[in-house]
Amino acid sequence: MARAMFLAVAVSLAIACGPTTVVAQQTPPPPSFQTSGNQEFDAWRDDFARRAVAQGRDPAVLSRLLSGISPDPRVIELDQRQPEFVSPVWDYVTNRVTERRITDGRALKSAIGDTLAAVEQRYGVPSGIIVGIWGLESNYGEADLNWTPQAALSTLAFEGRRRAQFEGYLLALTEMVERGLAEQGELRSSWAGALGQPQFMPDVYLTTAVDWDNDGHRDIWNNRGDVAASIGNYLADRGWRRGEPVFDEVRLPSNFDYALADGTARTVADWAARGVTRVDGSPWAGAENLQAQLFLPAGAQGPALLLHHNFGVIRRYNNSDRYALVVALLARAMDGRPSTLERSWPRQIGSLNREQTLELQTLLNGLGYDAGPADGLFGSGTRRAVRAFQAAENLPADGFPTATLLNEVRARSGVAVEAAREPRGLGRSGVRELQRLLNRLGHSSGTPDGVIGTRTREAIRDFERARGLPVRGRATDVVLEAARDAAG
Repeated sequence: MARAMFLAVAVSLAIACGPTTVVAQQTPPPPSFQTSGNQEFDAWRDDFARRAVAQGRDPAVLSRLLSGISPDPRVIELDQRQPEFVSPVWDYVTNRVTERRITDGRALKSAIGDTLAAVEQRYGVPSGIIVGIWGLESNYGEADLNWTPQAALSTLAFEGRRRAQFEGYLLALTEMVERGLAEQGELRSSWAGALGQPQFMPDVYLTTAVDWDNDGHRDIWNNRGDVAASIGNYLADRGWRRGEPVFDEVRLPSNFDYALADGTARTVADWAARGVTRVDGSPWAGAENLQAQLFLPAGAQGPALLLHHNFGVIRRYNNSDRYALVVALLARAMDGRPSTLERSWPRQIGSLNREQTLELQTLLNGLGYDAGPADGLFGSGTRRAVRAFQAAENLPADGFPTATLLNEVRARSGVAVEAAREPRGLGRSGVRELQRLLNRLGHSSGTPDGVIGTRTREAIRDFERARGLPVRGRATDVVLEAARDAAG
């Protein structure tokens, strides 16, 4: 009865009030911007802002963050010569594990020892590791943060090589400001858009930064407790194992198969059975069941390391074996242990520069060894290709590139070693001239601004294919000379 009366009343009300109208939620209009002077950048920014608003970001915040910015060529230049990839490993390590950095790190550890001890107790990450990362990222907060993150991130998103990644960072930065986690005026970053003393990207700040002193603000710019806890929390969240080592330096037997340094994890007991010993001769007692990878950072003639799980966790902070090694060496120094490896770096064998690495990648790809995109950056894909080539040629398969190796690859590719010419990279004026010539020749490289972006690289590749040149996509003197000849 009660249900029937309710339905009758409902029908009467519906008739009296007429049909119900459902009002759809309206997406606010995206912000509009004054021109930056670069039409292609303006088009990207307008499109990004439109998509960001559609995803729920505040148009007013986007307007404040993205107004008045333009692509910064310095950011592109720095991105293309990151030292993790382009400097010899021995230079990278020795230039960062310095007496000054060690002394300053020990002073910091002494000044906030109680805080670091409490952070270590909570997260299980040794204070030396935290201080090592702190020193490497921002020189313990002394490094200048000379960029606004929105300008740096927009430049790298617009450049296009990792557009989705950097647009994601921009969305996270917008959310930070929307939520009042950081005022726009205090947002200072590195050239890559990394924030504060621990150099967190905006998405990491949202998920991982810690308010250690419970003052309501996760201040990774000025608050040392928040900085230390944020670094500790990051590593703990990425799987840090309390009490386990980072690496062991080892000695290899004279008949060792260097192809085993292929990234495969084996137990320490397995490595010991193959004749691998600690460099100081100490026993493996208690460590036999740990998993470890063999790492030869400078090939067969340099140091040999067994990398444990926590080494990989440090790499989650910065995806570079060299970076993780520096952090671990700084941490040892903070504890009063040696900051250098036992075996010396084999500087006499040399290393390849970026143009030589680019040639190596191109030739290896041509021989069927997949080195990945030919970009002049020596990463894990190129290392695997080098190792495969070495194994096929009955060379020590240590995966390390040298001038001797490059000559071997040239010979197998039919390139006369004595005639091989090393292309030289162009300065900004040379890049600008090359862009103008490519545009004249019908290979659209965009605005001739002297910045080597995705569009310029594609134009160079198109030109190289058309002229029968090795397809490298690099702005070099060889390509410029060919473009001048083609343009008459």
